[in-house]
Amino acid sequence: MTVAGPSRAQRLVDVHTHGLPRDLPSFGRRLGGSWPELVETGPCTADILLGGRHFRSITDHCWDPARRLEDMDADGVSMQVISPIPITFSYGLDADGVVDLSRVQNEWIASVARDHPSRFAGLGTVPLQDPARAAQMVVDIVGDLKLSGVEVGSNVGDHNLDDPELDPFFAACAQTGALIFVHPWNMLGADRLKKHGLVNSIGMGAETAAAAASLVMGGVLDRHSNLKILLAHGGGAFLALLPRIDRIWECVPDAAGASGRPSSYADRFYYDSLVFDPAAVTALIARVGADRVAVGTDYPFVIAERPAGAALFAADLPASVTESVASGTAVTMLGLNVA
Repeated sequence: MTVAGPSRAQRLVDVHTHGLPRDLPSFGRRLGGSWPELVETGPCTADILLGGRHFRSITDHCWDPARRLEDMDADGVSMQVISPIPITFSYGLDADGVVDLSRVQNEWIASVARDHPSRFAGLGTVPLQDPARAAQMVVDIVGDLKLSGVEVGSNVGDHNLDDPELDPFFAACAQTGALIFVHPWNMLGADRLKKHGLVNSIGMGAETAAAAASLVMGGVLDRHSNLKILLAHGGGAFLALLPRIDRIWECVPDAAGASGRPSSYADRFYYDSLVFDPAAVTALIARVGADRVAVGTDYPFVIAERPAGAALFAADLPASVTESVASGTAVTMLGLNVA
């Protein structure tokens, strides 16, 4: 299959990419516990360790803007939105340390965006285990660092995102206009999904669905009606499960936390296009509208969609729809400057 990419005149904004600073401090040596640590293994490679154990091997595309720009130019990407790598959320660790870890990452992302304002934007991270401080950091992230919002995990330990203690965080995001990018982590049923890559292929989709459903059924979208929330990986299994969620909402008394049918909230979310299939992209757009879908790739990881937007550009869609997903939605959602 030949995949057409963006034309030279067409903007392409990738809203789902990850990175981290090369000089990430070793919090584990200072505080103990399972902190993420970056250990260089060569001039252009490193391992991410978690509590001293290998988590993932990465390349300098994670931390070197020049290497990212090479790939962006090759793929026709006008701008990347950089988010932290989810393993660094660290919600189960000491909140004081996570404040420091978050600041290191937020300041690095902001510096990349500041040095290349036409090519990079960013989302920060906050210590959701301390909602009050997370709320204050949102204000700083948007106001001082000029980032577009925050990336958050799909749960905070044993708590879903509808936990009432998180309301100060959501209120701060609503007040500042910060985008919330919900990325799966700490997956449901991870112990049963260790083989065959199922944590990544199945666990992430189920986890995102659970997060989105909790935001709807727990009344978060009712309490904070102007929240902007982006769901990773095309929303995972959320949209496919909405008819069943509707039925449970109708039939089970303690499931009636939302003021309306759960399916009526589908277009309250934004979704990235990272579903790897032209038919799936087409169905996603048909369900929620082109103005709720933006290109995402998971760059620079091995499963990333390359070239960026491949499934979108292979789909048989009107030019206006393709243009909206390629850049229009991102520009509106994040207030980006891609001129």
